[in-house]
Amino acid sequence: MQITDRRQSPNRIIPLPQALPALVERIATVLGLDFSEDRLPRLVAALEQARRDGLTIPTLSLMDKSGTQLSPLLPYLVVGETYFQRDLTPQGAIGQTLLQPLLQQRKQAGDLRLRCWNTACCTGEEAYTLLLCLDVLLGTDLANWQLDLLATDINPNFIAHAKTGRYNEYAFRQSDPAWRAQYFIPDGQRWKLAQAWRDRICFATHNLADPDYRLADGGNYDLILCRNVLMYLTPAAVQHILRQLQSRLTPNGYLLLSAAEAGLANNAGFVGELLGLSYAIRSTDFPGHKLPFSYQTDTHCPPSTSPVKTASRHHLQHHQQRPTPKRLRVEPTHIQDSTSAFERCLQRGKQLADQGQLAEAEASCLQALQLNPLAIAPYWLLALVNDAAGQYPLALQRLKKLSYLEPDFVLAPYLEAQICSRLGQVSQAIRARTRCLQILESMGDRQEIPYGDGLSAAQLRQLCLALEVPDQ
Repeated sequence: MQITDRRQSPNRIIPLPQALPALVERIATVLGLDFSEDRLPRLVAALEQARRDGLTIPTLSLMDKSGTQLSPLLPYLVVGETYFQRDLTPQGAIGQTLLQPLLQQRKQAGDLRLRCWNTACCTGEEAYTLLLCLDVLLGTDLANWQLDLLATDINPNFIAHAKTGRYNEYAFRQSDPAWRAQYFIPDGQRWKLAQAWRDRICFATHNLADPDYRLADGGNYDLILCRNVLMYLTPAAVQHILRQLQSRLTPNGYLLLSAAEAGLANNAGFVGELLGLSYAIRSTDFPGHKLPFSYQTDTHCPPSTSPVKTASRHHLQHHQQRPTPKRLRVEPTHIQDSTSAFERCLQRGKQLADQGQLAEAEASCLQALQLNPLAIAPYWLLALVNDAAGQYPLALQRLKKLSYLEPDFVLAPYLEAQICSRLGQVSQAIRARTRCLQILESMGDRQEIPYGDGLSAAQLRQLCLALEVPDQ
């Protein structure tokens, strides 16, 4: 795939990899997405898929400042991994520790209003989960409340999907069938949310990295969800987004990130507390709140070269400067040769898994293992895929092989403990959890967990200790 560089000559063709640094920077500036250094292979894989689908990559010199010509690439650049009841239930930490007390306070004050914003809502599963969680918590009192629920995402295709309220079985992989039957109606091989519930949420397209936040002007949000998105963004974008979102909270409001993103928030100067599998940041007006140490005045989010902004996005060190990362260097070879066959199979497996195509993802991972039988990553992805598909014995086999290849791969016993707990294999679950904690003892609290999407050893230790293992 090639790009015409019209700044020099309308007939001059340059290989795409030669233009990759400029494309990486443009994507970071406009979308906030980070494809520098170790993340570059994922961008290359996305562009390869776009090429196979017949998409023409726009000439960089012709892109306007708004970046609208990047829009066709969005479906290939953003991750669509989500599902219903993802650490958001009436009985869970968010429901009992955050929502229930907030609703009680409002009721006692006679103010029956609640405003929530689900940013990066993907295809709507999290937004609908929040709404249905509130239905349980409010019960028959729901009709007396004014619930203003906004859900946004950068990808208009995701928003269009969310508005339909129609989902396949994979979206309910962690849900109780009884819960699904209560709110959803069978629709062929899919399930469709009842119309009355779909009308309760306002879905809209919004780019969090953009300085324009008029869509949410007025603020006063009691709860803002921004989970599992910051890990894909540049440090400058993370700081910009957290500043914008926190400023739109009520004095008693919460901004929720995923627990794995606590380090990103800390590096940007924001301090919160773990809440289940989430990380809660309070409003700037909350008593005792301390302002972030390094607010920036810029409104766009380009890749940064300052020590603070280039601090490792996955570590928890606070105020610690790090060396500026090496400049992105891409050799001018054709895109098909820029990643190995093994990497292409693995990236394809990840993309298929994100799309819920589990059988195809498994086949791609197995193909990667044929190319590199001792690789860790395919076995880990296979375990996750088999777990998501409910193939627990097979997932445990993958984890056993993974632990043989890499005895200190700490996520293997952690997932094993979860699976064994679901299967009622109490002694195995306890043994796996103990093994996970033993490995963590040799790691520093702030050490990053391999393949953990930014999770620190301290955070994983807390999650491991919180695992619910059935009584023997």
